[in-house]
Amino acid sequence: MAAAVYENDVQLQKDSLRLTILETYNLTDATEFRQSLDADNNSIVTELEISSFKKSYLASRSPQFLDYVKVDEGNITLYIDSVSMDLYNATGNVTQAPLYVNTTINYGLTPNLGAGEHSLWVIGHPLIQRMRISLPEDTILISNDGLENVTTMKSLRDDSLELEGQSGIRNFMVGNRSTFEYAASVEFRERKFYEHNYVLPLLLGMELVLIVFAIYAKRKR
Repeated sequence: MAAAVYENDVQLQKDSLRLTILETYNLTDATEFRQSLDADNNSIVTELEISSFKKSYLASRSPQFLDYVKVDEGNITLYIDSVSMDLYNATGNVTQAPLYVNTTINYGLTPNLGAGEHSLWVIGHPLIQRMRISLPEDTILISNDGLENVTTMKSLRDDSLELEGQSGIRNFMVGNRSTFEYAASVEFRERKFYEHNYVLPLLLGMELVLIVFAIYAKRKR
């Protein structure tokens, strides 16, 4: 059993982005986390201590959340709409485990995503065992980098495309130098009209109508 495991869920829309971070702490990591919550050092964590920790953590950490994701290499401005944090199984003796931390950051985008190609960059970490990225509806994946054992699927929520894998190392060039980083990068574009699934049946239907109309007109003559 790993002492700490992270999972990230990224949902990108044309006008917003939501990043959800789930942290699971076991063994010594759970004990150390609870000890950091135990402000009065009595080996018991209370709801008041948790509330105080959340307030202090979010006040100091919120500006850093803007460095966790980038859209179009930073050419799309992200701003934080809201941040929330929940701790589960945190109260009680500092030695109990596991401990769960769920942080959700909601971003706004300026300007909104338009037609054409776009990119999404998400910071990685060796302990992120599952990273899921949901792209906006009606988009086509061009490429992805920095996700290991990646799979792609249609979302159960809507018609958006989802990628899921483990956080890995991304390799890219800066000038003539090869550079590495723990991050995921996804390139995608808006689906063109003729690429929608309904277009072919629509065209066939229109063609059938034209054929029927032509036969009818010929018979009238």
